[in-house]
Amino acid sequence: MNLFGNKLCILGIYAVSDDEHAVVKGDFFGKLNEVLVEIGNSREILIAGDLNSRTGKKINNLLVGPFGEEVLNDNGDKLIDICEQNSLKI
Repeated sequence: MNLFGNKLCILGIYAVSDDEHAVVKGDFFGKLNEVLVEIGNSREILIAGDLNSRTGKKINNLLVGPFGEEVLNDNGDKLIDICEQNSLKI
């Protein structure tokens, strides 16, 4: 999709529960990372949906902003890692 002259890729995602087995979560987030790597820097990426991730909140952080919950869960850790690897912001 082109938006104001920029190429945009929108991913609608419903992630596995944070209570799911570690192997299942690893597979899911591994596949998500593969998709993001495949898209690469060729366009802007918008991820929307339910990632079952709680990423906490941080002040003066370029990845996680100050408006989230205090809670950080395992899915949140995985999402933060993927966003760091692919230069994305939460």
